[in-house]
Amino acid sequence: MIEKLLKQIKNPGIRLMIERIRSEEKQVKKVFAITVFGSILGAFVPLVYGKIIRMAGDNISSVEYILLFVLMWLTVDQIRNWTTRYSDRQGVYASWNIDYNLFMDSLSHLIRLPMSYLSEQRLGKTVQRVERGADSLGRMVRDVLFSLIPHFLSLIFSFALMFLIQWLLGVLVLVTVVLYTFAMTSSNKKIVALHRENKKIWEEAWGHMWDVVGNVKAVKANTNEEFEIKRIRSNFDKCYSREKEAQDLRNKIQAYEHFIFGGGAVITIALGALMLRWGTVDAGGLFSFLGYIQLAYTPFSRLAYNWRFILETLVIEERVAKFLKENEEDYETGNDTLVVGDIEFSNVTFGYGESGDEIFKNVNLVIGAGETVAIVGESGVGKTTLIDLISRYYEPTAGTITIGGIDIRNWKRGSLRSQIAIVPQDLSLLNDTIKLNIAYGNVDRISDETAIEDAAKASYAHDFITGKRFVDGYNQIVGERGIKLSAGQKQRVAIARALLRDPKILILDEATSALDSESEMYVQQALEVLIKSRTTLIIAHRLSTIKKADKIVVMHDGGIAEVGKHEELIAKNGIYKKLIDLQSFQE
Repeated sequence: MIEKLLKQIKNPGIRLMIERIRSEEKQVKKVFAITVFGSILGAFVPLVYGKIIRMAGDNISSVEYILLFVLMWLTVDQIRNWTTRYSDRQGVYASWNIDYNLFMDSLSHLIRLPMSYLSEQRLGKTVQRVERGADSLGRMVRDVLFSLIPHFLSLIFSFALMFLIQWLLGVLVLVTVVLYTFAMTSSNKKIVALHRENKKIWEEAWGHMWDVVGNVKAVKANTNEEFEIKRIRSNFDKCYSREKEAQDLRNKIQAYEHFIFGGGAVITIALGALMLRWGTVDAGGLFSFLGYIQLAYTPFSRLAYNWRFILETLVIEERVAKFLKENEEDYETGNDTLVVGDIEFSNVTFGYGESGDEIFKNVNLVIGAGETVAIVGESGVGKTTLIDLISRYYEPTAGTITIGGIDIRNWKRGSLRSQIAIVPQDLSLLNDTIKLNIAYGNVDRISDETAIEDAAKASYAHDFITGKRFVDGYNQIVGERGIKLSAGQKQRVAIARALLRDPKILILDEATSALDSESEMYVQQALEVLIKSRTTLIIAHRLSTIKKADKIVVMHDGGIAEVGKHEELIAKNGIYKKLIDLQSFQE
C-alpha cells in the first residue's frame, strides 16, 4: 500500500521524507502509540476539572469523593507526564538515526559520484545542502512529526467535547480557528517562496566560503584576506537579509495569531460568563469549556507552526532528493581480470560539460605494454585529460579505449583503478599521518609497517620522516593538504604510495619536478626500478625525462600531432622541435 502511495507522489522531497521515516518504522510506531495514548488521557482532564468544581459547589458531594477525583486528576497528569518524557526520548533517538543515516548516505553518494559531476560543482555548496537536509529532516521528525498526530487528536477531542458542553460557544471557537487558517495559508506561501530562494543563496555562500578556506594559502600569498572577507560577508549578508524578511513575516503571523486567538478567547469567556449568569451553562461546564479552549488553541497553534516547518523542510529535502538522483559511478559492472596488453585509443573524442566543447578529437594512439611514453604539449592541450580517460574518471564522447584488446568499459572501475598508480605533480595529502598517506595507495597494507618503510626508503622519504623535524615519525600528522611538508617531500610520499600500490600501469605527472638535484638523482633511480615491467605514462616537463622515454606523444590543436623518439621528432622539424626551441621544457 505504501509502495503504491510512494509511486503516486510526484514531489521528490515528500518521497524522500516518507522513505527515510519508514527506515525507523518500528520506533516511529512505538512513539506514535505512546503519544496517542497520552493525548486521549489529556482530553479527559478538563472534564475532571469541571467535575471537581461542580462537586465543590453542590454542597452534596463528600470531601472524600472530591479527593478521589483530585487523586484521579493527579494520576492522569503523572501518566501523561511519563508518556511525554518517554515519547520525547524515543523520538529523539529515532530522529538521530534518520538524521545520521541520511547524512551518511548523502556523503557516500557524493564520494561515489563521477568526476564529470564533481568537477562542475562547488563541493562546499553540495556538502552544505547535504548537512542542512539531514539536520532539517531530523528536527522535523523530532519536533514536528511526533507531535502532529497528538495535536490533531487533541484538537478533534477538544472540539467534540466543547460542542457537547455548549454548542454556541463551540461555534465561536470554530470561527476563530477558521479565520486563523485563512491567514496562515496565504502567509505560508510567501514564507515557502522566500525559503526556497534563500536555500540557493545559502548554498552559494557556503560554496564560496569553502573555496576560500581551501585556498587560504593563495589568499594570503596575494594579500587578499580583506577582499575575501568582504565577499564572504556580502554573501552571508544576503542570506541573513532574506532570513530576516522571512522571520518578519513569521512574526506578523504570530501577532495575527495572538490577536485572533486572544480576541476569540476574550469574547468566548465573556459570552460564557453571560451564559453562566443566564443559567444556560453551569460553573463546572464553563470551567471545562475554558480548559478545552486552551487544549484546542495550543495544538492548533503548534499545528500551524508545524505545517510551516514541514513546508520549509520540504524545500530543503527537494534539493537533497535532486542531489541523490545524480547517477553514481558503476563499480559493480564488468570483470576483475588483470590488466595485460597494449593501451589503444581508437578515434577518441572528448569534451567537458553539457556544452561538450571538444578538448581533442579522433585521437588514435597505441601504447605498448611495458613502454614508457612521454606526453608533451602546450598547457591546456589535454594531456592530463587524455590520461584521466584511462582510469575512467571521464568517459569519451566518442571512440573506444582498450587494454589488451578489451574495452575498458568492460572492467569494473574499482578493479581497473586498483591496477593504476598516479603520482601527480602537486599532491594534496590527507590531514592524517604520513603512514596513512603512504598506505593510501593500498589500505589493506596499512598495518604492514615494513612494507610502508621499504616504500619510503625506495622513494628517499624515510630519512626526512624519521628526522628531527617530525618527532612522531610515520605517525606525524601532515596538516591540511600536507601543509607541513615541502613540495619535494610531498612528491616523495606520493612515489612511496605508488611503490606500495605495485601497479600494472604507472602515471607520472613529472613526479621529480619539485625535487632538489640530490633527491632527484635518488628518486630517478627508484623510479627506474618502479617503471620496469610496467606501462608508464609521463606528462613530461623535463627534457631529461622526455629523452629517456620509449615514445614521445606530442599533443597539439585538439589532437596528436607527432609520435616518435626524441631524435626522430627533432629531425622532423615539427611541433616538437618548436617546443624545444621555445624552451618549453626544463633542462
